[in-house]
Amino acid sequence: MGAFRDLTGQRFNRLTVLKRVEDYVSPKGQHLTRWECLCDCGNIINVTGCGLTQKRTTSCGCYHKEITSNNLVGKVFGRLTVLRDVGSDRQGNIIWECQCSCKKETIVNVIGSSLVRGNTQSCGCYRVEQLQEKHSGESHHNWKGGITPIYSTIRNSIEYTEWRNTIFERDKYTCQSCGDNTGGNLHAHHKNMFSVILEEHNIESYEQAQNCLELWDIDNGITLCDTCHIAEHKG
Repeated sequence: MGAFRDLTGQRFNRLTVLKRVEDYVSPKGQHLTRWECLCDCGNIINVTGCGLTQKRTTSCGCYHKEITSNNLVGKVFGRLTVLRDVGSDRQGNIIWECQCSCKKETIVNVIGSSLVRGNTQSCGCYRVEQLQEKHSGESHHNWKGGITPIYSTIRNSIEYTEWRNTIFERDKYTCQSCGDNTGGNLHAHHKNMFSVILEEHNIESYEQAQNCLELWDIDNGITLCDTCHIAEHKG
């Protein structure tokens, strides 16, 4: 464990550290140092030390609200066309309902800052296509006799989008491992791995997936940021 770093009085973008507060304990029992911070806009928030030093949290949420406060309706970001404003998350980030230009014309809700920064440009179909082009057929690490197309079908479905959004809302758009609540870098992760569920239940069709209770069980889901999500899969 590295030496303790006192952040009191230091400034991180719009946040000025006031004092140390009670540590955040992740679901895995990991203790993360938290700091009470004053935002330039006047709001007080608690942020983990890594959230500050790794620049994942740079304001109370006001910055993201500012850069997405303009009306985005009708604008196109990658494959997504913005349809309407559907409200804000707990951090004040505006959420936009978008329609993807893929064959399924999937409807997804995306944080404005994620659209503006280019972090989210499709319903997920673009990433799936990239992976399929890079690792096709039996060379794909998830091949398992043709199961890869099922991955794509399920993850692009309305049911999966609703499951993912439910996980995000329950976890207040906050990584449950490190406490990161920046937004735009979150994943709804299956505790019992997605691939494991498909294999254990011998799921080979979309209809079978719809009837698999474990796949849609919100208690089997957890919100993780990019870093923690990668670490979880490596672990």
